[in-house]
Amino acid sequence: MLIEYDGTRFAGYQRQAPERGPTVQGAIETAIGQVSHETLTVEAAGRTDAGVHAAGQVVSFRSAARLDARTWARALNAHLPRDVAARAAAPVVEEFHARYSARARSYRYQVVCDAAPAPLRERFALRVARALDVAAMGAAAALLLGEHDFGAFGSSPRDERGAVRGHCVRTMLAARCQREVSGVPGGATSDGAGGDVVVFDFTANAFLTGMVRRLVGTLLLVGDGRLTVGGFAAILAARAKTHPGAAVAARGLCLVGVTYPAGMVNWEKSE
Repeated sequence: MLIEYDGTRFAGYQRQAPERGPTVQGAIETAIGQVSHETLTVEAAGRTDAGVHAAGQVVSFRSAARLDARTWARALNAHLPRDVAARAAAPVVEEFHARYSARARSYRYQVVCDAAPAPLRERFALRVARALDVAAMGAAAALLLGEHDFGAFGSSPRDERGAVRGHCVRTMLAARCQREVSGVPGGATSDGAGGDVVVFDFTANAFLTGMVRRLVGTLLLVGDGRLTVGGFAAILAARAKTHPGAAVAARGLCLVGVTYPAGMVNWEKSE
């Protein structure tokens, strides 16, 4: 399933103790149960944190229900809450796994540069009250390309028992910062105001926990002149978490897409 969701009210994608709040995984599994009368576990390409959105999350599951792909999507949408939707579906081979079959994931973070509050835009973006040096941030982001130890910007995921799994080396396939006319719901206001929208796009084979949000927080220091491009390079090389770049708010982050080997997934859009 190709899943889209507004993560505002969710305590993250991954199912957890009910007292911690609703989760996207919980909503999807409940909807599947209502359609197929089965208790299933769905696997996701990315376990997004609380408040993070998705336009291209992918989940996989096995069911005994004899429904075609489009019927699955329509049926789930009849039971999913309004802030979660099955955008498309596809039958896949038995060995397919939403997470382990993925070759890359893409995230976008949006920043609105506007001195005045912008309630509609701020639901899906971070607002800063000042202009930013987009060229400098773009130069710093380009340093992320290739294979690096990204330990300065995130943590290796932990298993169910809380033990760290693996290392912090990842391969960044794309890293860009650019200005857009309008990139968040609401666009410009009726009088033409609205400020710049700056977007950060990252694609990697995998991401560390909290990596994108802390990358953006550190790049914003470059954008407002508090950190040089060379200083950013030094932070990356040092691989230490003790630096001034803090994680930015979750609301500006969106999982926009997941890449699989050619021909592995052929989506049938929901109607």
